[in-house]
Amino acid sequence: MNRNLSRRRAVELLGLGAAASTLGLGEASASESGAPDRSNPRFYRFNVGDFQLTVFNDGYKLFQPIQPFWAHQASPNELSSTLENAFLPTDHIIAYFNVLLIDTGKDVLLCDSGFGRLSPVTAGQLAAQLPIAGYHPNQITAVFLSHAHWDHFGGLLTPDGKPVFGSAQHFVSTPEWNFWTQKDPDLSQTLLSNEDQNKFRHNAQETLSVLESKFQKFEPGTELIDGVTTRLAPGHTPGHTILHIQSGHEELVHGVDLAHHYVLMFEHPDWTIGVDTVPSEAVSTRKQIFTELAAARTRVIGYHLPFPGIGHIRANGNVFEWVPEPWRQV
Repeated sequence: MNRNLSRRRAVELLGLGAAASTLGLGEASASESGAPDRSNPRFYRFNVGDFQLTVFNDGYKLFQPIQPFWAHQASPNELSSTLENAFLPTDHIIAYFNVLLIDTGKDVLLCDSGFGRLSPVTAGQLAAQLPIAGYHPNQITAVFLSHAHWDHFGGLLTPDGKPVFGSAQHFVSTPEWNFWTQKDPDLSQTLLSNEDQNKFRHNAQETLSVLESKFQKFEPGTELIDGVTTRLAPGHTPGHTILHIQSGHEELVHGVDLAHHYVLMFEHPDWTIGVDTVPSEAVSTRKQIFTELAAARTRVIGYHLPFPGIGHIRANGNVFEWVPEPWRQV
C-alpha cells in the first residue's frame, strides 16, 4: 500500500515536471523569446450540411471619434450608456471584416474580397490567408460581390490593377451594377464629405470597369450556385444583397452589411452608419429581416460582426440581441 502511494506520488510529481517543462516555467516568457505579442486568428472553418465554409479574418478598422459617422441619431449620453452597458469603450468603435468562402465540393464561392489593395494597415489580410487555409486564387470558381463598397471589392484587383481571381465568374446584382455605373451615383444621404463621395465613386467604378467582362449581373432571388440563393436587402446600397445557404436540412443566412456593429444596430436598429445610401431604407430592411431571422431561429453570419461573426438573432420586443455561436470543431 505504501509502495503504491509512493508510486502515485512519483507520477504526480513527474506530471508536474512535465507540465512545467511544457509551459516553460522558469524559462523565458513569450515576450522575451520573441513570440508574437498579438493573437492571430486567421480563419475559422465550419459546416453547413455537406458544404464546408471558411471565414477569413480580413482585419479590422478603428473609428475615433465615434460620432457623427456612427449612430448620429443618438445623443452622446445615450451612445455612451449603450456602449458602457455592453462593457465596451466609449471613445472608439472597431469594425470587423469577415470574408466567407463556401466550398460545396463542386464550386468554391468567395463572398466579397475584403479591403485588399485599398486597405488600412489593420486590414486586407485575405490574400495572405487563403493559402494558409488551403486555397489558391485560381481555385475560386465564383465571386459574389454583395455591394460595391471598397471593404468588399478591394481584394478583387492586384495593386497593378489585374484580376486576382482570374478563373472565377464574378456576380453582382443588377440594381447594384446600375447604381454604381451611372454617371453620378447619388451619395447625398450619406455622411461622407464631397471628397470621400468622389473616392467611393471612383474606386467602385474603376473596379467594376476593369472586371466588366467577368461580372454576370443577376436579379435578386437568383441561385448563384447550387444551394446559394440571393435576396435583395436595400438601403445600405440600392443593390445590397444577402445570401441564403442551404445544404440538406441545414441553413445559414449571410447578412453581409445588415448591421455594422453587434451592439449598436441590434439594441438600436434605428441607428445607422454614415455610408448608408438611403438610411431610412437601411433601417426598415434591417428590422424586417432581423425579425424574420429571429422568429425562424436561423443561423446567421455577418460581415462586420466580431470574428468569426456566426450566431443567432434574438428579438426583445422591438429591439434585438446578437447571440454569438461558440466555436465548433469541424
